[in-house]
Amino acid sequence: MDAPLPDSLETARLLARFKLQVRRTLDQSVSLEQLAHDPDYAKARLAEIEDAAEDEELLVMVLRLRALLLPAVAPAPAVASTEPTPSQETRTYKFGARSW
Repeated sequence: MDAPLPDSLETARLLARFKLQVRRTLDQSVSLEQLAHDPDYAKARLAEIEDAAEDEELLVMVLRLRALLLPAVAPAPAVASTEPTPSQETRTYKFGARSW
């Protein structure tokens, strides 16, 4: 279930900058190992940091990491309507000669 992060220098730098920025601005620590491999921890920790952050750069990092670390949730499938659509109706005489 552990989906490893893409091995790239850019990802490593982003994680390192994020950890340092959180320490500087919020005086908090972030576990990079848990952030990268535990989706529940990542979701909770990124939400906490987002709420506490007052720095635009830190918020941008939160958004980038959320997109990178957390899979997008697919929207729930739409429930089929029981009402027929106009193309499914047999005939309506609302505006015809029989509308009276």
